[in-house]
Amino acid sequence: MTQAVSGLSAALFRDETKKYAVTPALGDARDICFVSADDEANKVEIVVGATTAALSLSVVGTELTITSANVNGTATSTAAEIVDAVNEDVGASALFAARLPPGSKGGGVTGALAEVTAADGVGFTGLELVDSGDHLIYQAAVGSMYWDDGKTLTVKSNGVAVTTGFTVNFLRGMVTFDNVMTGHTITVDGTRRSELAFQKVAGLFDGKLKIDGKEIDTSSVDDDGWGSSIISSRSWEMSAGAFYYNGAIPLEALAVKYLWKFYSVLATTPFAIGWGAITSMENLVANPNDAQKQTVTVKGAGELYME
Repeated sequence: MTQAVSGLSAALFRDETKKYAVTPALGDARDICFVSADDEANKVEIVVGATTAALSLSVVGTELTITSANVNGTATSTAAEIVDAVNEDVGASALFAARLPPGSKGGGVTGALAEVTAADGVGFTGLELVDSGDHLIYQAAVGSMYWDDGKTLTVKSNGVAVTTGFTVNFLRGMVTFDNVMTGHTITVDGTRRSELAFQKVAGLFDGKLKIDGKEIDTSSVDDDGWGSSIISSRSWEMSAGAFYYNGAIPLEALAVKYLWKFYSVLATTPFAIGWGAITSMENLVANPNDAQKQTVTVKGAGELYME
């Protein structure tokens, strides 16, 4: 695959469209996403026995029980080994398709997982937000963002639901109040999209990011002859000279809104994130294993902000 050595890079992630269950962000290459094969509320759990045994699977109705390999009660099955076992077992794969999160090799030992029911996102209750310091803006921690704007979100102040006097930024996981909330504990109940369930679909290289704002002239006699203006609606667009597409989804599906993460040269963590859609793609060639040295353009479908 061609490596970009200059400019800006961006990665396109597709949110899982079926019901899924994920491990609780264990990190260290230990996480797994279980996608419901029939888009139903199937259940999965991982147990660790007390007696040395090999990895095994059991299916009862709509529940998959994975018994991790262990040595004297210490789990030894890696995430990759569990994923392979589930996908190769006829009964287990009828309930779930297992996969590793983007970028994970699955070399870590997953360990036990309490029973989880596949759902359209990850539900949360009583998620406490952090006061930014001005007692107006309250923010969810990393790993608890990307709230689903298609699901009900309940905001509570000191345990009591409030319905007015605030705005919600679902992508950031942020609530901004109209008036200061000094001394209040702000919590939320809702559903978020899990990054563990994302699929990396495309990569853009050697790119340029442009952010525009529509200028409104505010010049007046008070400006002593100088011009003045303010910026109203803003937009962003990225164009790239090379891209990689893994071929996992139909081309027409690329035109819908997806989550884009932007990386500076040689960086491993994103510096910005936003929703956008591919508006043009030139000359896609047959080999999906190499970067295509052609032009692709992405336009924003909402806010772009620093992670």
